[in-house]
Amino acid sequence: MKPCVASDETTLPAEEQAAQEETHPQAAQEEPAEQAAQELTEEQRAAVRTHNAFVRAADDALTDIRQRSYEGKLTTSSRWKKLSMQPANMDAREFEEQLLLYIEQHDHAKDEPAMGKLVAPKPLSVQLEGQELSEDDPLPELDVSDIALIYGKKGIYLYSLALMSHSYAHALFQTAESSDVSTFVDVVRSESRIYPRPVAADTFMNVPYLWSVKKTLSVYERVVQSDSFNDIQMVRTSLGTPYFYSTIYLSNAQGKALAEWYGVEKGLNP
Repeated sequence: MKPCVASDETTLPAEEQAAQEETHPQAAQEEPAEQAAQELTEEQRAAVRTHNAFVRAADDALTDIRQRSYEGKLTTSSRWKKLSMQPANMDAREFEEQLLLYIEQHDHAKDEPAMGKLVAPKPLSVQLEGQELSEDDPLPELDVSDIALIYGKKGIYLYSLALMSHSYAHALFQTAESSDVSTFVDVVRSESRIYPRPVAADTFMNVPYLWSVKKTLSVYERVVQSDSFNDIQMVRTSLGTPYFYSTIYLSNAQGKALAEWYGVEKGLNP
């Protein structure tokens, strides 16, 4: 009888412990994390807090890029300095360089038309909602898989490929770089390469260009006179509407036929 009693007495605490762990699994899991946090040296703790400060500031900057992309705007890296988005322990220039380096060294979107559907990551505050983290708990790496970069003469431009198309981003880029000829050539070549199709003169009347047809024809004349873009050609439909295409991607016959289709026949065959 006594061995049985002794056996029950020795197993009962284990059963109670198992029941408590089953009832409060999170508390049981948090104990090792709390112990690990307590075991950090001052140097390690300082490193974690520096990392966390950068991650939170970078997340704010990335969230700003995505919001502006949704609104149809590009973001330059110099904006972070203007808005003082850097963490307290870092100057603005250093933060700009580190965040650009972080994006370049991690899996990020290429500055080209998206293949398949991309989804913009949620802000870190939303991802961590409901989690109780101390300032000594390292924050996770940020997802930049939707962020694309465009390197221009006036700066570095960023956008979310999940929230803004490649073609629209480049239209904004060319406008920001203030080069009508470069904008025109880039749009015509992109349309000829990607879709492929010629571009109607009145396409440039839309945002972000807001050019009149007269200005578009004037820009085309500058393209011809420069003698640097011999692939850019103009054709008129049977109704006289001017279209532009690149012979790098479309033959003259294709350019003429597609211009007639988009400018005349498509409207007659909805």
